[in-house]
Formats: sequence, C-alpha cells, structure tokens
Amino acid sequence: MPPPTGQIRPSRYLWAFTLIVVVLYALVFLTGDHKPSPKLGIDLSGGTTVTLTARTLNGQAPTQQQLDEAVTDIGNRVNGLGVSGAQVVRNGSNIVITVPGNQGSEAKNLGQTAKLVFRPVVQEVAAGQPVLPATTAPSGSAKPSGSATPTSGSAVNPSSTTKAGSTPTAQGLPAPGSNQGIGALDHQASPIGYHQAAATAAAAPTTAPATPTTAPATAPATPAADVPAGINVNDCWGVTKQQAATEPTLTRQQQSALINACKTLRQSTDATAQQTALSKMNCGPNYSDPLRGNDDTTKPLVTCDQKGQAKFILDKSFLDGTQISDATSGTDPNGAGYVVNLTFKSAGANTWGTYTSANVGKQAAFVLDGQVVSAPTIQQAILGGNTQISGSFTQSQAADLAGVLKYGSLPLAFDSSNAQTISATLGLASLKAGLIAGGIGLALVVIYCLFYYRALGVLTVLSLGLSGVTIYALLVLLGRWISYSLDLAGVAGFIIAIGITADSFVVFFERLKDEVREGRTFRSAVPRAWVRARRTILASDAVSFLAAVVLYVFAVQDVQGFAFTLGLSTVLDLLIVFLVTHPLVALASRSKTLSRPNLSGLGAVQRAGAAARAARSTAPAAVKEA
Repeated sequence: MPPPTGQIRPSRYLWAFTLIVVVLYALVFLTGDHKPSPKLGIDLSGGTTVTLTARTLNGQAPTQQQLDEAVTDIGNRVNGLGVSGAQVVRNGSNIVITVPGNQGSEAKNLGQTAKLVFRPVVQEVAAGQPVLPATTAPSGSAKPSGSATPTSGSAVNPSSTTKAGSTPTAQGLPAPGSNQGIGALDHQASPIGYHQAAATAAAAPTTAPATPTTAPATAPATPAADVPAGINVNDCWGVTKQQAATEPTLTRQQQSALINACKTLRQSTDATAQQTALSKMNCGPNYSDPLRGNDDTTKPLVTCDQKGQAKFILDKSFLDGTQISDATSGTDPNGAGYVVNLTFKSAGANTWGTYTSANVGKQAAFVLDGQVVSAPTIQQAILGGNTQISGSFTQSQAADLAGVLKYGSLPLAFDSSNAQTISATLGLASLKAGLIAGGIGLALVVIYCLFYYRALGVLTVLSLGLSGVTIYALLVLLGRWISYSLDLAGVAGFIIAIGITADSFVVFFERLKDEVREGRTFRSAVPRAWVRARRTILASDAVSFLAAVVLYVFAVQDVQGFAFTLGLSTVLDLLIVFLVTHPLVALASRSKTLSRPNLSGLGAVQRAGAAARAARSTAPAAVKEA
C-alpha cells in the first residue's frame, strides 16, 4: 500500500481553475468579434459541401504538390466569390469545399477549369514602359510577339518563323489521315523575354466573331462607379500582396462593389479610358488583381500577363476555352525544343479558322481568368482547328502551358463525387436533436450520481457544469483562431465525453469508498484514495486521447470532428478532476456537515469500516487468551 500523502491546499487549485476560466472568457468577450457564440458547421447552420475527386491524365494518384496547388487555386476562387467563412481542405486525394449559410450556390462549379477565352490584342506594352496610343508603336520596338499560319501540304520551316531565343509559337496540326496543312502562331524574341513590346490593333473582319469595340479617342472617359466607404478603387490597378494582407477584410457587398468599379475602369469601350487604365496598371508577381476571374468577356479588358511582364488592351472575347477538346505537349517535329498541340471542337475550329483567316499579322491572346497566358501573332489562317504552339519552351514549360489550356488554372481535373446542400432549418433541427440527446445523457448521469453518491454526487454535477463552461469558451476561441466549426459529429463527441468525465469521478469515489471500508475516516481516506485513483484516471484518459488522435489522423472529415471533440474533452477531464473535483472532495472531507454519513453517501462503507477497526482491535486479545 502506498504511504499516505500530505494534505493539499484546495483553495490554491480552485483559484488556479478560476483564473483559467476568467482568462478564457476575457478572450471571448474582448477579442475577435466579441460574440460569445461558437462557429457552427454546415450541418448545424446550413450550407453547401462539395467533395472533389482528383483525376490525372495517366490514371495515377495525384502528387501532394498538385493537390496543394489545387487547394490554393480553388481557395482563391472561393475568395473571389466574396464568400465569408468558406473552407477548402485536402482529404486524402479529395478536396472538400465547405460554404456555410446560403452562399454556396456557386460552390458546386468551383472544381471546374478556369475561365479561358481568346481575345484580340488591341495594344501590348512592356510593364514599366511608357504607354503610347494603340495606333503608334514604340520607337525601336521589336516585331510582333507571335504569328499564326497554316501552310498547305508542308511543314513550316522553324528558321523562317522563329528567331533564336524566341518564346512560344503555335501552328496548326493536320488531323490524322487528312491533308490539312500546318498553321503557326509565332512568338518572336522580345526585350521583356515573354511578350513583344509592340502595339498592334486586332481588328477582326465583319465575319469574324470578334469585332473591336474601341470607341473614338475623343469620347469622354467613363467615370468610376460609386463604391461604399472602406474600399479603394485604386486597388483596381493591382495591390501588392503585403498591402492586401494588412488591409481590413472587405465584406461580400464591398467586394462586389469593388469588382463592379474595376469593371467600369478597366473594361470601358472608351479609348481614352483604356489608355488611362493601361498606364496605371501595376503588373508583377507581387501584385494581386481583384478583377482576376471576374472580368466580363463581352467587353474589352485592360490586364497583365501571368508573369507580370507585359500589359494589354484586349478586345471582347471571340472564342471560349471550352471549345478546346485537348491540349498536349511534346517535342517539336520541325526542330529542337518542345511544342504544345491544341485540338479544337468542331464549332471552335470553325470560329478559330474564320478569325485567323481574317486577322493575319495581328495578335490573339489566350486569356485565363483575366490574365494573358500567351499572345502570338497570326502568320496565316489555321483551318481545321489543330494548332501547334512552339518556340523556346523547356519541357516543363510546354507541359505547364498544355495543362493550363486543358484544365484551366488547376493542376488537376476534378470530378464532383459528392455535393450536398443543407438548409438552415434542417441544421437547427439537428442541433436541437443533439442538444436533447446530450441533455438526456447528462440528466441520467446526474440522477445516478445524486442517488448513489449524494453529496459527492453534487460535487460531480458541479464539476460537469464547470467542464461545460470551459468547453464552451474554448469552442468560441477555436472558431476564431483556427476556424473550427462545431458539427453534429462534434456534438456526439461531447456527449460521449460526458461518460468519460463521469467515469473519472466514479474511479475516484470508488477508491475513496475502498479506503473508508478499510477503517479510515473520510478525511484520512481522501489523500490515499487520490494517489491510487489518479494513476487509473491518467491511464484511462491516455488511452482515450490516443484513440482520438488515431481516429483524427486516419478518419474522414465528419469523423474527424468527433475525434477532435473527444480528444479535447479528454484533456479537459484531467483539468477538471485535478483542479476542481479533487480539491472539492478534500474540502467536503473537512466539513462536519458534508462528512456526515447520511449526506456523504459513505454511511454503509463507514459502518463496514468501523466493524473492520473493531475486528482489528479485538484480534490481539483473542490470540493472547488462546
């Protein structure tokens, strides 16, 4: 038997717990939005959840890097919708999008490829260079940045279409078994390394799908749209990532107003407004574009290329990227280097052929989510829709461009394997059912403890109440700090935790009864019972916590919520037992009123203990007489 331990000072433990609770609720009411309410998951508050399953070209499992890039890209799209509280997380090879409330109508389309369109280039200048009118090329500028032509019955000689060190070129590929010639989109070398700093107009014929909509230069500039206070229309020219991180978060209404203002400033049909926007545009890898993915393809656009090296005035879209049926990369059959092969669908091939036939010598921009991916100059008409982009590609650059043209900005293709929308009414009903279940479970534990342990049962109820107070504060703070949302599975975890917490009390109280049964008083039994009980409690909670961790690591999202709350409750169980239950029992053992047998619930075991003491006291005399 372990030796008796020294007496503790219960007030120290109780004051320590009180301080913890005060700090928690000070953080609840004095930080964040000051609202003392936990963040609820979509199954309680209502919303939409979409599970996207990754699909690769070769059928192999996607890499972690690809999945991480997809999570980032889809997260940017979610933020672009102005949705607050949305989450995009990885779950194995799946990506789970969660949009709370009634803002998830567009969430089911977030896994689709980005918006890819083809626009005529009205003007292109290198980022950082002075802007000249579209009709005047800068002095000393290089030739246009690309060209597109089909040749009848023969391949294009690379030396005749591409200079040394050139950037991409694109040319039409003959369909299998056909006599269709090759058309080329050629990108000449340029001082900015990616696009030619040339100013050319892309005027389509009346039969072409795209007709320039540039208004006369004498027309008055379109004024900026009115926007609410708190947002800055200068952000339309591009905001540095550092500024974006320090600026206050805009509401959904403010984001929508900012986007509309940016459309007015950067999608005007007025030539003067376009030149003004072009001169103000900030391009570069450190700039964020609020109009990215939100542009109107039926209007002109002032934008940058993806590398931030060139600025463009583009006309309205004449072809949608959905008309591309396939895009692959490979070696250049006409020389060294790598190429990207494009295949258009039937309708897209006709549109592409009509446009390239009527716009030889002019640029056509491939625009992804409002940013230029490539802007070649058309050399000759490309009929048949099979196009090849070639130039100074590395293997990885060709593969990346093929992926962009085929899948949009996402590095993978995704199938929507599960999409579920839950109304707020159903969520509230689910929450009510969970609370009723928890209340019934708690009531049964309270009735059992009061009937069986009496005063000790009252201490059990008080400990459970303080545990609930602590858990509630932690839920509010975790919702702010790590965006934790309480869902039905989490509620189930807390209900199970009621039993785990009550089990710790039972272990302590039963150990206390054993000590009293052996003849010790209530007061002397408490220290010995605690020494023995705490080892059992620690071992039991360690097993429960380990199970929760394993379940959280290997389970899917809903079960993870259960595991998280189960593990959290297990840790809080130790906090309550050590800082509240044990000190309260020690105080009760020192109270003449609470230690009375008829109140403490130890009457039967105290009588058994008295009999044991009497037996031990008479045993030596009996032996002596014998």
